[in-house]
Amino acid sequence: MILGLTEAEAVVLHDLLYRISGKKEYFEDIAEQYVLWNIECQIEKELIPADNYTESIEQARETVRKKY
Repeated sequence: MILGLTEAEAVVLHDLLYRISGKKEYFEDIAEQYVLWNIECQIEKELIPADNYTESIEQARETVRKKY
């Protein structure tokens, strides 16, 4: 399966996945957490590391908000 995301969407999604990935209450089964980690890692491999993560995520969120 291939998902089409803009870079801004990928940054926003990665931030969300990072924040929830360690919270076991979101998962009914460990398999769900494994899948989430896999997606998170795939996105991370494609993203260029930001010098200022906070500013980068805010810019990405703003870009996504404007798109929708």
